[in-house]
Amino acid sequence: MKRLLVVIVLMAFGGMLFAQTAAHDVTMNVGDIALIDLDDTVTVVLDITAPAQGGLDPIGDTDNSKYLQYTSLVAGAARRNITVQWDALDAAPAGTSLSVQITGIAGGSGTRGAYVGAPVTISNVAQNLITGIGSCVTGVGATDGAAVQYNFNVVTPGSLVVGDTETVTVTFTLTVAS
Repeated sequence: MKRLLVVIVLMAFGGMLFAQTAAHDVTMNVGDIALIDLDDTVTVVLDITAPAQGGLDPIGDTDNSKYLQYTSLVAGAARRNITVQWDALDAAPAGTSLSVQITGIAGGSGTRGAYVGAPVTISNVAQNLITGIGSCVTGVGATDGAAVQYNFNVVTPGSLVVGDTETVTVTFTLTVAS
């Protein structure tokens, strides 16, 4: 019985004495990433409406249905900003302006940046909405990301023209902070 046990042990370990291995290196790289998206691209429609009583200014409109969602990977202390602008030939209807502001950033993780608290009047010049974005993700849920609020403002009531309609293309850009 002892001989049988010795033979079994030798056979078990003997197989390991003839084992061979192979190895190779695996290189893993983390590259620079800068992606920005809107939770949806449905057109926002804003209207000027009548005030509650004669003599008051017409009332502008607000929309807060959009969220900016972004992924950013940067090297070390590098930072990014999100800017907003519209096309060079775009304009608001006479007597009005269009402003945008970020009202909060939710979801995700990392250094998602700080948003400018005040509304930014959109023009053909890029303006910062969120600054100091590091490596982060905001998530892609229905309310993840930076909450965008559009404000259609009455600036000069006497300049409003009935039927004046403008469709503008608002562009958000995730860019290297300068």
